[in-house]
Amino acid sequence: MRESDKSKPGLTKEKRDSRVLELFEQVVEIEHRLIPTGLHVFGRDSDEAECADLLRMVASFDRPEHGTRALPDLIAEGLHLSAYGDLIEGRTEETRRARERVEEAARQSIAMFLKEGTGCAVAWLETNTHVPRLESRKVFELLAKIVEHLKSNVELESFVRALRGEYIEPGPGADIVQNPLILPTGRNTHAVNPYAVPSDAAYERAGRVVNLLLERHRAEHGRFPRAMALVLWGLDNIKTQGEGVAQALRLLGVRPLRDAMNRVTDVEPLPLAELGHPRIDVVLTVSGIFRDLFGATMLLLDKAVRRVAELDEPEELNYVRRNISEQMRAEDCTFETAALRVFSNAPGNYGTNVNFMVMDSQWETAGALGDLFVTRKCFAYGRDAEGRALEGREERGAMGRALSRVEAAYQNIDSFEIGITDVDHYFEYLGGVSKAIEHHAQARPAIYLSDALSRDVKVRSLAETVRLETRAKTLNPKWYEGMLKHGFRGVAEIESHVTNTFGWSATADAVDDWVYTEVAETFILDEQMLERLRDLNPHSARSLVARLLEAEGRGFWQAEAEMLERLREIFSGLEDRLEGIG
Repeated sequence: MRESDKSKPGLTKEKRDSRVLELFEQVVEIEHRLIPTGLHVFGRDSDEAECADLLRMVASFDRPEHGTRALPDLIAEGLHLSAYGDLIEGRTEETRRARERVEEAARQSIAMFLKEGTGCAVAWLETNTHVPRLESRKVFELLAKIVEHLKSNVELESFVRALRGEYIEPGPGADIVQNPLILPTGRNTHAVNPYAVPSDAAYERAGRVVNLLLERHRAEHGRFPRAMALVLWGLDNIKTQGEGVAQALRLLGVRPLRDAMNRVTDVEPLPLAELGHPRIDVVLTVSGIFRDLFGATMLLLDKAVRRVAELDEPEELNYVRRNISEQMRAEDCTFETAALRVFSNAPGNYGTNVNFMVMDSQWETAGALGDLFVTRKCFAYGRDAEGRALEGREERGAMGRALSRVEAAYQNIDSFEIGITDVDHYFEYLGGVSKAIEHHAQARPAIYLSDALSRDVKVRSLAETVRLETRAKTLNPKWYEGMLKHGFRGVAEIESHVTNTFGWSATADAVDDWVYTEVAETFILDEQMLERLRDLNPHSARSLVARLLEAEGRGFWQAEAEMLERLREIFSGLEDRLEGIG
């Protein structure tokens, strides 16, 4: 507990206990994250510890396509406890202990399965948790197939076959926890039928996420957001069969309609009484890959916006209609112009370049980042007044006006393997659009990310997500020691994480001071660690120190004078070493 908590005169025992439980829940959340312990080595199998963590996550979800139920659910039922989902959400000491009991049984059974096989694991569960053998056997038979596929790595063989121009067996592309059928690796990955997006399952999942998202915004701001900016990526919607698209449709309050060939060709508005919230206006920032792969889906999203705007409903319950009507009255513009909501790059172009500007330290003012984002992404897609498809018409003014009404920005995280500090594309898009909103709306938007991969779907603020990933990865010895095993490349990954974290400072000011302080103390001010980094990759070590100094210089980090001076000395020493001086 923090000293400040102890010293507060009004802090009762109940409040202290609540604070302790809150901290405990945060520790448990970090403990339960699936943390990569190193880079994937082409052609190499996972070790036993990695395999156990992976199987535990796979077994945590119902798999109706395989006829299996989630292992924690089975154990909770066998022990006559509350439903596991309720145990996750519970905040009492009793629910905490019950949840720990369930999770420990799941860990032990999977460890036994890996060492002694399915029969022993099934028998152990029946004896100790009263789980019926028939139910648990289905789970472990699925896990056995996964283990077999993990051991049958054909990546090198497939690579050689590809070089010879030979046939490579196809396989789906996704996250292994989402879809174990992606195994074995080394196959020629394929995507989805773009006309089937979003799938019924994706639309169903999106409903809960959207409800949590809107409820969180209302709890924090006292109202639903008048408009939201959403980021849609092509590969993410492939992996989730269009969950991001489904979330946009849910916010608008429409459902997808399918034709006789199961293609999504139209939308149908849901009754307001069924929604439980107003129809939320959406501004959709679409990646270049999404634009290339999901042309029909972009037209569907444009159609959904227009359909909702034309509904004869009260404007206080239909924010799309209200915003478009206000713009038409204020600017004397056409409905088609006021209704533009789907924006991407010009045809043939990709990315926002915000990431390059940040990484190269090539911006003077914060507004430059938002301006670059709009410059790159202001090309509208949809249909014009005559029903002709817009193929990337430059509409900088229309995008700026749409962003000026946005109160919240949002993106879905859909992979256990890649988070918002693993790659620069998250701050490039979500950070970039947030900075653009800040400029046009003259107010900083709320920024949310949803984590729909855990059992208890969570909607977190950007700052919360940065803190979680910093603790779970960047500052976690399990993560950075795993990276350092890869030598030169591992140090580069550590530096990349720090740079991507810095990107969230540049675009959204979402990084706490303690993050940079702990990074400095862990990697630079620790002499033994600094020597390791210096020996393995002096260039990345220098870049890491330079990024910390830049964070302080741009006002993102209030560092102590003594620490700052020490960092400058170390940077100078690394410069000299690289130049062969001393």
